[in-house]
Amino acid sequence: MFVLRGIAVSLTFFVLLYCLLSAGLVLAWRGVYLLRTSSRRRADLLFWLRIAPLLASAAVTIALVVPAYVQLEPRSIEEDIALPLVLAFGCVSLFALGLFRVVKAHKKSARVVQGWMNGANLLDAETMAPTFQTTSEAPPLTLVGVCYPRVVVSQKTVTLLDKNELRVAVRHELAHMQFHDNLKKLAFYCAPFPGMAELESAWGEAAELAADEEAVTSIHEALDLAAALIKLSRLIPPKTVPAFTMALVAGDRSLIQRVERLLDWRDSKSRTHRARWGYSIPVFLATALIAVAADPAALAQIHRMTEWLVR
Repeated sequence: MFVLRGIAVSLTFFVLLYCLLSAGLVLAWRGVYLLRTSSRRRADLLFWLRIAPLLASAAVTIALVVPAYVQLEPRSIEEDIALPLVLAFGCVSLFALGLFRVVKAHKKSARVVQGWMNGANLLDAETMAPTFQTTSEAPPLTLVGVCYPRVVVSQKTVTLLDKNELRVAVRHELAHMQFHDNLKKLAFYCAPFPGMAELESAWGEAAELAADEEAVTSIHEALDLAAALIKLSRLIPPKTVPAFTMALVAGDRSLIQRVERLLDWRDSKSRTHRARWGYSIPVFLATALIAVAADPAALAQIHRMTEWLVR
């Protein structure tokens, strides 16, 4: 019973904290989106905010709640654990929903991409990444795959774009590959919560702008990419767009903004780099968790909090 009660208490704390943080994020994320910063940093901020409730809930539960329970909970106490068991079942259901979403989206993506790759041939786009030309009804140009990403280009795109436009357009998709954007989409599917669609859409727009900035190094390349966006926007998008893909154009609401930014390209705005202090944040948070976990008084407060929550 001690182990069962501990599992129920831990899962209860996790799901309550996850729902609380997620609800707060749904209400407050727009303030971050409006910050005056580079598209790359905005995309990174939105991504980490989106998965922060999941990571924070898991970290606090593992680093604080479990040790507090193991050290301070009496082994012989008899308590009614009906409510914790119900909430723990809700937490397990949340995990199962996330897994179901990932598996379903992956199977659908694999099926659609397999259809695109039928009859595909390697395309020399003057890049270091595998690029395939397909004759099927694929999007004009898109990055597919999570573990083994590759760029797929439709035959219409090859016909429509000149050599320079195609090269810089493929580099845009390679920027998505460099920043693991398809993997980030998978992470979103692992953390379901109502009301997150708008935040994920905002991240997608920021990621597209960031990939544009990463792809171009001169005004000539910026104009080539703008021309490619305009030309490809005239093509009819495919009816089915898999989850784990990053298309160059797919009815993007920010297409006009992207073209305007490219036409107004400045060297100081291109290829922005992440701030070095951003890498110290995980180290700081991990250190804070370890410090709290090592403090008996803090663990006692955590234990009292979990008892209050489950009762």
